[in-house]
Amino acid sequence: MRYIRTATVAAISLLTVGCGWRRTPVPVYSDTGSTALLVGTWSGEYSSRATGRSGSITFEMASEKDTAYCDVVMVPKVHTVQIATLDRPNAAIVRPEPNTPPLKIRFIRLGDGRVSGTLDPYMDPDCNCRVVTTFDGKITSANTIEGTYVTRSSELSQPSTGQWKVKRQIASASTQ
Repeated sequence: MRYIRTATVAAISLLTVGCGWRRTPVPVYSDTGSTALLVGTWSGEYSSRATGRSGSITFEMASEKDTAYCDVVMVPKVHTVQIATLDRPNAAIVRPEPNTPPLKIRFIRLGDGRVSGTLDPYMDPDCNCRVVTTFDGKITSANTIEGTYVTRSSELSQPSTGQWKVKRQIASASTQ
């Protein structure tokens, strides 16, 4: 009996820790006082001509008064590298997808049909330096936001810019 109780407590603790990253509180400053416009699961893509990086972006947001709960996961596209050896002249090797930790949003501002904010500083894998990213987007429909972002670091000679676009995922009838 004691073993079952210990195992249950351990399982609940692991579940809480494993799911905890999605519950980062983020202050939301809204002209209307409501964050309902952003509530839901959003997914889309980001890209930067400046860095050549692109990939998918997702975030989930649950509303609670003037605080939202969300994190951003940006997954770079996987690159295939062609390697020729004598015994395998056309072998392709896929670079494994990096373990992408969620990026924390410092704050979100919502107003006048726009969404803007700043991510907490994070380590950029390309420059191996600490960067800060700000984003700005326009709500183009009830389920689409698109905009730009700027990434800066004191170690980079100039900021890099990019575009992003996300769509709210509509829950299917089978999941409701």
